[in-house]
Amino acid sequence: MPSNRLHEVEEILNRYRKQVSGKEMTLTTTPYEDKERIKLQIADLKKDMLPYEQEYWEILSQQSGAIEISEQEAQIAVAEFVEQVGKIEVGSSNYTNEVIILLKEIRDTVNQQNQSAAAKLKGVISSLPPFVGVSYEAELDTETFLRKNFPTFTTITDKLDNIIKKKRLP
Repeated sequence: MPSNRLHEVEEILNRYRKQVSGKEMTLTTTPYEDKERIKLQIADLKKDMLPYEQEYWEILSQQSGAIEISEQEAQIAVAEFVEQVGKIEVGSSNYTNEVIILLKEIRDTVNQQNQSAAAKLKGVISSLPPFVGVSYEAELDTETFLRKNFPTFTTITDKLDNIIKKKRLP
């Protein structure tokens, strides 16, 4: 059942995130000669997380079609997404060209006029699994990136996550 798997994947990701956080905290107090080893461990942990991050977004996107998203909430999230991609595009020195290109492709899809905001938002959700792969290649923490740049979108996906787990959708 996908909702059970979603919960399992979240648990796995939370454990990885705690490990990464612990290693990052260790970096602040460790002797210089050990820092490179710890950075490599962090990179390895993030690499190990990738398949679970992708699976999380795939499950969420598969199940999002069966869940009602209010048009008002979706409009706000879509507007935020378009605005933030524009800002990221202008100040893109922090992100690779591949990340920027993929974000622009998602934005262009969202800007199409023939769909409701809720359908556009579901399109963004379904576009995220490939984005996760690209972001990991760029050593970009997907969760932090989304929470920082797209807080309304993240709030809605968190709600979807909770609804999926509660409904135990097939």
